[in-house]
Amino acid sequence: MDAELIFLGTGGGRFVTITQKRWTGGIRIVTGNLHMHLDPGPGALVHSIGAGLNPQRLGAVLVSHCHPDHYNDAEVMVEAMTGGMLKKRGVLVGTHSVLVGNEVCGPAISSYHKRIPREVIEIHPEQKFRIEDVDVSAVMAKHTDPDAVGFRFALPEVGDVGYTSDTELFEGVSKLYQGARVLILCTMRPREMPWKGHMSTEDAVKIVNEARPEIAILTHFGARMIFAGPRVEAKFVEQETGVPVIAAIDGMRVRIGEKIHFLTAKGEQKGLAEFLR
Repeated sequence: MDAELIFLGTGGGRFVTITQKRWTGGIRIVTGNLHMHLDPGPGALVHSIGAGLNPQRLGAVLVSHCHPDHYNDAEVMVEAMTGGMLKKRGVLVGTHSVLVGNEVCGPAISSYHKRIPREVIEIHPEQKFRIEDVDVSAVMAKHTDPDAVGFRFALPEVGDVGYTSDTELFEGVSKLYQGARVLILCTMRPREMPWKGHMSTEDAVKIVNEARPEIAILTHFGARMIFAGPRVEAKFVEQETGVPVIAAIDGMRVRIGEKIHFLTAKGEQKGLAEFLR
């Protein structure tokens, strides 16, 4: 059973969110009949519909931390998941900051919206839970929201997909993603432009070098990364690590089976080597 990742946003940070130089709608994960939406930022609803992904098919909405480029459309996606708030179904997953609020930010989800899903899971680093037949782990992150986490999804028959969310480099982060076939890294900044709480291209090199995924995908680009050129930065990570590295593009689909294939927003299917050209 193949799984699919649909990138409904490859932008991040306030200026890219404001300008929409890249979409900021997060990632749809599809495995079997289960649809999960990861970090539904601004545009998640519109771009889901534009991609032919009915938001009412969602079985889970997951929010890694309490910043608008990750949570903005979460409530409306919950409304879609629950059939317009008429059915008690689906799973809402969020950090303490997202669901309750902390000293820095939040909450991002109202009490009204938390009442309707079949299950609401407040997550913390190292916590494991299950959504239908997918085992999910919350992974430690270090960000300006102190409750932020990454995720690791064990997708049936195809292996693990890791998602760092926003994080700075810290000791041991790479080990948390070792063994993942696909590693998605939120790489906000290009080389020589570090920003506390976020990942730069140099940080991505260190994580990919140690985690050794089958393929790494850079996404969640800030304005400076877009100006520098995400494909150029991805090529640098690939040259430094020897691991195939893709700079995600809006609307891109990644089909994970025995092999990994890519489909552009226009529906053109490409193998890894062809996509990297």
